[in-house]
Amino acid sequence: MVAELVQCLYREDPSDRPVRLPQILKTLERLSTYPELGCVMILECGGEIAGYSILINFWSNEFGGNVCFIDELYVKKEFRGKGLASGFIKYLAGIKFADSVALRLEVTPDNINARKLYERLGFKPHKNDTLDLEF
Repeated sequence: MVAELVQCLYREDPSDRPVRLPQILKTLERLSTYPELGCVMILECGGEIAGYSILINFWSNEFGGNVCFIDELYVKKEFRGKGLASGFIKYLAGIKFADSVALRLEVTPDNINARKLYERLGFKPHKNDTLDLEF
């Protein structure tokens, strides 16, 4: 079920590189085997699966502690506008999930509604740009 939701996310908000099923399954297996790295959380509404989030833990010298990176957050279209995403983020912040001192996430430039939501919740752009070097 989670793999299907991940595929929905990338159909709706494509990455700059393809995300295929074997890669998704590898991520789910890795987090299941090494829970200290992070986890997958299922979002429910009225007993139905409404979405998911992949959370990744990493230590940040800059923040002086564990940062919970919201690697992916997806809510099915029919459940949007009900406060699920904002409630989820407030929950993570409120309990300082995984002993985190900060939450971090990425948003694609075209996803204006998500960006507005994140900014309303207090997220601010990071001064530095993120660069990738793939192997």
